[in-house]
Amino acid sequence: MRMLLGLLFLLLAVPNYSSATYCLCRDGVGEKELQTSIDYACGALADCNPIHDKGPCYQPNNIKSHCDWAVNSYFQRSGQLPGSCNFSGTATTSPNPPSTVVTGCIYPSSPGTAGTTPTTGAPPGTQTFPGPPAFGPTGNIFPSGNKEASWSLFVSIALKLGFSVIALL
Repeated sequence: MRMLLGLLFLLLAVPNYSSATYCLCRDGVGEKELQTSIDYACGALADCNPIHDKGPCYQPNNIKSHCDWAVNSYFQRSGQLPGSCNFSGTATTSPNPPSTVVTGCIYPSSPGTAGTTPTTGAPPGTQTFPGPPAFGPTGNIFPSGNKEASWSLFVSIALKLGFSVIALL
């Protein structure tokens, strides 16, 4: 009975977070800055084939939509590393994909869904990270700026551990 009660407490302590995280270009950013973000992301790590002419994510054919794809691809392929969704302030993380996604365009929402095509010169089966960028992602350890979410995750883990110990007693 104690173990069942402990498991119940453990399940109640599990946060109801979505595992999907997207990196999107901010609204209101100038086209020149968005293009710079696209150029960096596509030249470094992102898979930008889907936003080329006749690609599944080419439509809508505008700079903001293409920027969303490029920075998100970069972010997912970098393993969602802290700071990898900043692009000098032109991008931010979001739990939702862009609202302009057309049928047939599937936005990766986690590193596991982003593909692992190695960069040029890398041995097959490996993925390289280009290192500190001259322009690209330059953020802090809280790329979304949400320190409260990190604290909430810490508290959630602490509660899980505490309830697990109680269940074992």
